[in-house]
Amino acid sequence: MHVNDVGNVLKYEDLRDVVLVGHSSSGVVITGVADRAPDRIAHVVFLDAFVPEHGQAVFDLVAPDRRQMMEALVRTEGEGWFLPRFAPPAWETIVRDMWGVTVTDDVRWMLDRLGPTPVGHFRDPVHRTNPAAEKLRRAYIRCRQFPNTRLDQHAAMAQRSELWRYRELASPHHAPVTMPEKVADLLMELAS
Repeated sequence: MHVNDVGNVLKYEDLRDVVLVGHSSSGVVITGVADRAPDRIAHVVFLDAFVPEHGQAVFDLVAPDRRQMMEALVRTEGEGWFLPRFAPPAWETIVRDMWGVTVTDDVRWMLDRLGPTPVGHFRDPVHRTNPAAEKLRRAYIRCRQFPNTRLDQHAAMAQRSELWRYRELASPHHAPVTMPEKVADLLMELAS
């Protein structure tokens, strides 16, 4: 659904030369969009994001204990089709302690926008079958104040590859919230 939504925006707004940025689990979304519409995309940027292989889903890329917890919430509280929004104290703990967003106004802004997510976003595999998509310019931005071995693996892959540009930010995971100007400057640099 998310791949279709983004792809339809590109198509119906007749957008071209797009710098497509995916953050966190949305790395899977931008991979799917790039596979479907490489002719509309100039650059794909993974911002502290998962980089899936063909046939992988977000659930294949997260730690097994996290996947089990998320799937249990979908079954018990999400009516089998969505990951529910946690109760406010739990979300605030995640935003502050896990994601590193500590400024009260930023925390409040995020809490107002966190909601249920269809489980398909996590469960549906991405397709990487279009050779033209594999030739798109790519970049990976790693937020170094967010310890995550899975994201470190994607960052290491990008650093080793001649096909990727690699950058780092001294920021927590949600750098677009905690340091939007630096993220914007870095995206402008990568797009040039």
